[in-house]
Amino acid sequence: MGKRTICTTVKQAEYFNCSTYRKKKKKYCTSHQITAHAALALIQNDLQYTVKFANKYKDEFVNILKRSTDARSKRELTTAITEKEETEKRIVELDKIIQSLYEDKVAGKISEERYIKMSDNYEVEQKALNEKLSRVKAEIEKAKTQYDNIQRFLAIVKKYSDFDELTPEILRAFVDKVIIHEKVKVDGRYVHTIEIIYNFVEAIDLPDFDRFLEEEN
Repeated sequence: MGKRTICTTVKQAEYFNCSTYRKKKKKYCTSHQITAHAALALIQNDLQYTVKFANKYKDEFVNILKRSTDARSKRELTTAITEKEETEKRIVELDKIIQSLYEDKVAGKISEERYIKMSDNYEVEQKALNEKLSRVKAEIEKAKTQYDNIQRFLAIVKKYSDFDELTPEILRAFVDKVIIHEKVKVDGRYVHTIEIIYNFVEAIDLPDFDRFLEEEN
């Protein structure tokens, strides 16, 4: 699950479009879209399978989520910590530069006008870095809360353990976003891959029931 493919040969009035193409047009990518009806049907199918698997094989479902989030969290945590350290280092450097500029101004080495211009530039950079630092710290905390996120997702599964229709409420509860990948031609037919990113746990790659039972036995 998580990534699914769908043949797109039927044209309807309402479409899901690639947001990058809408904003940037062909400079960045070609147009890729699928009908809203087809996308929603695919999301409902994927979601029903996910809920069914989670209810029937809860322990294995949790293990799958843990393996997935473990790998992702480690990557994100490593990147975020590196960013944090580099940002903090640069903030300290800017403090020293601004202090040195002030001392040069007091000593008459640079003019008041030059001091203001240079210090303003450094302070703008420092403000941006402080904002970045806050964001990076939030990412670090997020990467450390994978267990809580799994529990939050399981609570949603329990709340909507059996549904026949994908309502807007259920869609918002489960799905963060849907990524529409560019269509490719397979055996003479155009095929789209769409990636369903769930709240708290992102994409979920689940085995088929039959394959899972074979591996289990």
